[in-house]
Amino acid sequence: MPSSIDLTSIFQAVDAVLLQERDSLNQADEANHNHGDHMVEIFQLAVRAASEKQDSDLADAMQYASDQLRLLPENGSAQVYARGLTLLAEQFHSRQITLEELVPYVQAYLHPELPVETERDKARSAEILKALLSALADWEQAEAGKTAANGGLDMGYLFGVGMAYLQAKQQGGGRTQILAETVVSASPLGRIPYRHRSGMLVISSLLQTMG
Repeated sequence: MPSSIDLTSIFQAVDAVLLQERDSLNQADEANHNHGDHMVEIFQLAVRAASEKQDSDLADAMQYASDQLRLLPENGSAQVYARGLTLLAEQFHSRQITLEELVPYVQAYLHPELPVETERDKARSAEILKALLSALADWEQAEAGKTAANGGLDMGYLFGVGMAYLQAKQQGGGRTQILAETVVSASPLGRIPYRHRSGMLVISSLLQTMG
């Protein structure tokens, strides 16, 4: 993995996109007209948090960013992202997943022409996928005010993810667009139109930076 890719640079890339789209996201928020402001606030704080924890592992840095976002009680989207980051951090910690493993996993999806993985790599990729899906499932359950059984990763949720993926493919676009649409649709970000829009910007930027 290129040394220039770290959690700080990933969050900075997202922040740069959100700054460009700030006004349009504010306009999309017909109720309060401040969603763009809130998203910029979220990722500027995330950048600072990641910078402060640049020597920590991925899970600890993400949890610290989540803790900082919780200090923005008037920013509803910050609370949503804080819960998502915490759940991702829990999965990454329990499975000992590092950024050095996550980036090649994303690259392998976005660039299928890359060399085929070894059996060991395939096993680790399966573990990363399970971690990501489990975190997404738990996040969806948490925002719905439910306590997930078995980590929320049941056949019903997996079927929903599969349907979201198929619908994203039907809409067309590249692999980044398809994956971003799937993630947003299978997460709490897909519930509100302006959060869906900003979520697409966030996830697409994350994927492009790592990929």
